[in-house]
Amino acid sequence: MADLLALSWDRRRLTGIEFSPGTAGPRVLGGFGVDWPEQPPTAAWLRETLRRFGVNARQVAVALPREDAVLRLLELPNVADDEMPTLVRFQAAARSAQSIDQLLLDYLPLPLREGVAQKEVWLATTLLTTVDPIRALLTEVGLDLVQVTLSSLCLAELIVRGEVRQSLDAVGASLVVLREGSRMELAVVCQQQLIAAHAVKWSSAHETPPVVKMLAEVSRVLVQVQAWLPAGTLQRIWVIGEDADVGELPDALGRRWNCPVQRFDPWRDSHLSPGSADLEGPPSEYATAAGLAFVLSSSLTPKLDLLHPRQPPPKRDPRKPYIAAAAAAGLLAVALGTAVIQQSLASYDRSIEKYRSDDLTLTQKLKQGQPTFDSASAIEDWQSRSVNQLQQMAELYQVMDGTQRLVIGDYRFSPATGASIAKLKTMGNARTRENAVQLSQNLADLNKFKLRPSSVTPTSRDPDYANRFDFEMDLVSVSGKSSTPPKPGSAPPRPATNNGK
Repeated sequence: MADLLALSWDRRRLTGIEFSPGTAGPRVLGGFGVDWPEQPPTAAWLRETLRRFGVNARQVAVALPREDAVLRLLELPNVADDEMPTLVRFQAAARSAQSIDQLLLDYLPLPLREGVAQKEVWLATTLLTTVDPIRALLTEVGLDLVQVTLSSLCLAELIVRGEVRQSLDAVGASLVVLREGSRMELAVVCQQQLIAAHAVKWSSAHETPPVVKMLAEVSRVLVQVQAWLPAGTLQRIWVIGEDADVGELPDALGRRWNCPVQRFDPWRDSHLSPGSADLEGPPSEYATAAGLAFVLSSSLTPKLDLLHPRQPPPKRDPRKPYIAAAAAAGLLAVALGTAVIQQSLASYDRSIEKYRSDDLTLTQKLKQGQPTFDSASAIEDWQSRSVNQLQQMAELYQVMDGTQRLVIGDYRFSPATGASIAKLKTMGNARTRENAVQLSQNLADLNKFKLRPSSVTPTSRDPDYANRFDFEMDLVSVSGKSSTPPKPGSAPPRPATNNGK
């Protein structure tokens, strides 16, 4: 089999491992880790980087960082596995704020839970505008992109390899914590598959965030998958990272969740040896790329490939086995049909005449009741456009998740005509661009707003809320299922201006 190149396409650094796949595991031939240039990378820059590190592989797999994809939990009817890809794609089209033609998507089935009739899956989506520039750059260099997955899947594969090597119980739940500079990625693995993934990035790459902040992010992830954890808790925790990044985190994790905490070395603990390859940088830097190499060789965990998603199996063509029977049945049908048609023509004529008479009678009755119907429709339309504006503001606060990551500076509400009940305009500031994008996604998930093209722009007026957003939407329904549960005792914030009604 030809050599492959596994790339961790992180926003801060590009890391790669060139390897030869095999059933016994990948054999590392070389690797590299380089910071991205200040300007957008060009084909000449990438070609020179690969030449400098002696990379000769022509086929490439890319692991996107967790923050470049949206993971959404879907609860689906208990249908056959063959029907699941079509059903997932239908749900993705209904719940995504963007058109499905602008997305790459795949799904990851979750373990079945006792007493739950539905099938639960993680739906993973990313924008074509994220993957297309990567594919174009690789193509220009002469590389063939064969797979696109997420970094969390690679970490899960890496940890499962290490646990199998140590003969640990596969049923137990493991937490994986990867710490690199200003970034922390979390993954929860149970029954040898990924059941949760999360990533957070702090503002400074040279300052270790307080341990309490890191523990809060871990708690946020575990709450989402509490129902899948055996006995409702973790059995072990793995920490990947250098001492300067990790700090006191392992001890704090052990005290908080009362389970064994171990440092994980991507080379030693996964039994992936770099051999004679001269790799620069610490082992933790190659964790994602190493996991991707295992995925491409002989994966132990379920795969998720945004480039080649799960598809329904091709349907068999039943015409070939039954062509002779169909021909005979056709001849018989023609003979019988001719006799039946001749006998039935007179009966059809009588029935047609009766139906015409009944149609005339019903048409007259409809004309008599039309004024009453018009009045009822007018009253129903008037009632449907009665909107409680305070309730809309309270619901907006609930969608914000009650955090301090978003500040609403302007809220405007105005009645509308036609298909829209009202028009709403919300402007404010967010700590990060991802916070504003998540708010837009939460509003779309309500199924009651139709969002217009929105904008999120950087601003220097407030360094704590450095991203200004401007959302315009049409209220098309007064009811909708919110994706953010209300918090007890919470109250909607007062808008910062009095421009809205």
